[in-house]
Amino acid sequence: MKQPGTVEKIYEILSATYPTYAESDDEWMTNGLSDNPFRSTVSVALSTMTSSPRCIEAAVALYEKVDSFAGLAEMDDDDLRETIRSVAHYNRKTKTLKAMARQILDEHAGEVPATREELMALPGIGRKCTDILMNTLHAAPTIAVDTHVKRLVQRLGLVDASLSAEQTVDPLTEATPVH
Repeated sequence: MKQPGTVEKIYEILSATYPTYAESDDEWMTNGLSDNPFRSTVSVALSTMTSSPRCIEAAVALYEKVDSFAGLAEMDDDDLRETIRSVAHYNRKTKTLKAMARQILDEHAGEVPATREELMALPGIGRKCTDILMNTLHAAPTIAVDTHVKRLVQRLGLVDASLSAEQTVDPLTEATPVH
């Protein structure tokens, strides 16, 4: 770990330089991909291993057709597959999105779960997606770590270079002043 105060200084610089997500004109915000819990959950599931422009393309097209987990669960598989074709692994995501929608309907009365364990039990939702949803939907002090964040914090010496992205989350969270 870097010398004391390094993480705080990094946060100070970033806070002065960049707006918060809600204050930004980020394409996710302007395209309504996180307007409600349904869209936030489906958008984050679509985003894995996919660039933002391709995810936004698929999500916008999908939300023109469905606006609820019930609608997603009932959507024809071939129609869903074609609608989200621009995202990586669209065949697998077709299956996991439908299974996720059914699980939310059957086990959570159509509401997005509020705990880490319940979110991670959803098909297509891993640690990074869970951390995003915990932060954006439930205001939990979480940090989503992908390969880019992992590489950056490891180069800065904030976490051990041998850790995976998933293993980087906990030590980074502990070192973060907002924690």
